Amino acid sequence: MKSNMYIEKCRKIFEQACTYISGLLSKKATVKIGGRKQTLHPFKIAVSTIAVIVVLSLILSVVSLFGGHKTLNVTFEGGNEYKTKPFKDNVIMYNNRGVWAINSGGETEWEIKETLSEPFVEAKGSYILLADLAGKHFAAIYKNGKPYREIKTENDIISAKVTGRGYSVFATDTDGYKGKVAVYNRHGNQIYEWYSGSGYITDVELTENGRYLAVAQLISDGEVANTKVQFIDTRHDRVVATAERTGEIAVCLKAVARDRLVVVTDKGISGYNMQGKEKFHISLIGKSPTLYNLDGDNTIGVVTQGGRGNSVLELYSTTGKLRGAYTATGDIRALSVRGKGAVVAQQKGLTRISSRGKEKKIISISHDIKSIGCFDGDKKVLAIGSGEAEVIKIK
Repeated sequence: MKSNMYIEKCRKIFEQACTYISGLLSKKATVKIGGRKQTLHPFKIAVSTIAVIVVLSLILSVVSLFGGHKTLNVTFEGGNEYKTKPFKDNVIMYNNRGVWAINSGGETEWEIKETLSEPFVEAKGSYILLADLAGKHFAAIYKNGKPYREIKTENDIISAKVTGRGYSVFATDTDGYKGKVAVYNRHGNQIYEWYSGSGYITDVELTENGRYLAVAQLISDGEVANTKVQFIDTRHDRVVATAERTGEIAVCLKAVARDRLVVVTDKGISGYNMQGKEKFHISLIGKSPTLYNLDGDNTIGVVTQGGRGNSVLELYSTTGKLRGAYTATGDIRALSVRGKGAVVAQQKGLTRISSRGKEKKIISISHDIKSIGCFDGDKKVLAIGSGEAEVIKIK
């Protein structure tokens, strides 16, 4: 249907060009040369140039339309929500029927077919972790899209992470405690376990080599919900430190650099070293955060509510420094961060934002946008709607 729309547009342009050229050809001019009257067609001289320009415009229009939007050859099913994750030079898109790795040309590099109730995907280095958070107890590690190992869990999975070296960590429900955490090496052997007795586990994170573990616990006294983050040295089997976030609920944990941890809550973003010392804190109280994105290696993106019923995107470094802020004209519906910049989806389409919060490019999209994912270099974006997905140039 999209190709027919492009062809119809080109046909209209061509018809308009023909009408214009026909008018030019019908015009005459009479001049007196050497005592004789001569009838000339002065516009014929310009016709060739005009024709070349029109043809070039048509070609550029078609190239732009087809080259800027590449529809994916992926079967979509109505009602299934697709999410994205960056993976090497590609973007992973997944839902409850499987995982697809899409390259910047809109082609599927590989796919994993697995039916899950509530799919959860993490990707780091060459590894992809796929798990079900809705009671199926399924969890598996893939390397470059190929089966690497399956993790056996007997209870519901709360959270899971994988590192670029192939280590993994799983938080699960367990009898007699408020959660269990198990750490596995790259061969799938369990090397550490820890039980939570004082708070429900909301998220876990692991350093690249599996040495340090961070566990976020929800502690409630019936009136106020608090968060405790336990910093654990798995090699020496001891809790190194405990960080408390009073009145806050942890949304996610992410290990950055070699020994830093970013803690995102409903009221702020904090940075710690793996000995539990706070390095920075960004307060989001009163801003009503709606979206977070920590997929960028050195950039944190957070969307808050503006004062005019619109959205504001704030971009921070992983050391807590505000790089820039972008005020949208309406709601930001989806966010993808890769590198130092970001791309946001609004009602009017896609907008590319620089690291300083400056609007760099706007692309109008004819269909709805549910999820987006930036390719490496943030010059192309995978835009996913209810019934189709396409790779779009946004440089």
